[in-house]
Amino acid sequence: MSGAESLPPLESPPFLIWEDAEPHNHPDGSPAESWWFSRAHHIAPAGARDFFIAEDEVSGYLLGVVLPRPSAQVSAPAFRVIAATVLSDAVHLADAVGTIKDQVTAWGAAPQDPAIRAVVARWRRRRSWVIARANAPFAAGAFVIGGLLGFAVAMFAVSSGLVGWPMVLAGIFIGASAGSFLKFVADRKPPRAHSPALAGSWGRFAVVTVAAMIGAGLASGSILTLFWN
Repeated sequence: MSGAESLPPLESPPFLIWEDAEPHNHPDGSPAESWWFSRAHHIAPAGARDFFIAEDEVSGYLLGVVLPRPSAQVSAPAFRVIAATVLSDAVHLADAVGTIKDQVTAWGAAPQDPAIRAVVARWRRRRSWVIARANAPFAAGAFVIGGLLGFAVAMFAVSSGLVGWPMVLAGIFIGASAGSFLKFVADRKPPRAHSPALAGSWGRFAVVTVAAMIGAGLASGSILTLFWN
């Protein structure tokens, strides 16, 4: 969740009346859950805004977000995280929701408060770390595979003496032969890794591709530098 940094501040601490989400059902009768726990609306000269409290399943934080309503000043509104508190077994959900409500009210009075910005920055760091940790096995595996491919291509070049286009074609052939395996790595999702932090299919494809390219470049560059210099 992110948004424009040019949101105009509220003129005074907002008086917010929060509405808690109520259980409801889908048309077929199955239970449905709202993505937010509480919400509130605020109308001021600076513009109307909607506030929501929702859980970030990736980081395990409860977040307070603001969504400006479309206006002449804000043509394409986007969510902006303005409050955050960690969720844990030791913290009751009602207490965490109350903490977020207090932070949202404080943000309305002082949007640039260093304490509030520090809390949001801590959430961003936590989210980035969880995402990196969840995708690290894919990146590490692809890096090793890329390194082995780069080593094979470099050794083939050194032993055969091929240069120019023949070497390029040989590299393409070796790379293509391992393409199906890299795709298998990208599409495979470990049974125990059900975390939302794990990248989707295209995300995993990007991760393994970049990691394999880095591994191949380092391995082939090292071998060619060692033998040809």
